[in-house]
Amino acid sequence: MNPFKTKSAAPADFLATRIDGERIVLSPVSEEHAQDIFHEFTEDITRHMMPKPLSDMAHAYEFVDTCRKNMKAGLELVLAITKVDSGEFLGICAIHGNNDPQVPELGVWIKKSAHGKKLGKEAVRYLAEWAMKNLLFSYLIYPVDRDNIPSRKIAESLGGVVLEERVRKSMSGATLNEIVYKIEVQ
Repeated sequence: MNPFKTKSAAPADFLATRIDGERIVLSPVSEEHAQDIFHEFTEDITRHMMPKPLSDMAHAYEFVDTCRKNMKAGLELVLAITKVDSGEFLGICAIHGNNDPQVPELGVWIKKSAHGKKLGKEAVRYLAEWAMKNLLFSYLIYPVDRDNIPSRKIAESLGGVVLEERVRKSMSGATLNEIVYKIEVQ
């Protein structure tokens, strides 16, 4: 995996990235979020996603540690979504370099009690705007299960167009009928 290239001469410092929005703040995932991640990243939340729920707190800390190592290396940006006013944990959004940082992948999940408030849309929009201002890449992709209508609306709100459709098995063994959206740099 190659690190992201930035629009400035300096390498990306993903561990220092903070994106302030009207209702939410996006900041690097840290150990303080591990308990919320463990409790909120449930089977219901992951049913349309590749990953499966974490089996115990040790895996939550391992997830955070891996994310932070990857952020330090410039390979991905994994941000906790919290409320501006209270700091309440709402979920995670990320931009992953995967095998090709020229075509990074956006992702998001919001805890069940915060669904229906367009917080995922807001988080992904802020992250995509930040990426377009700070990183060099060809375009973003946003894979989403065909049945996950709220997530599809997020991609479409960013001007996403269908790049491809594919069938994959999730880590939980479920069949995902994914639509991969292409989101152009603006």
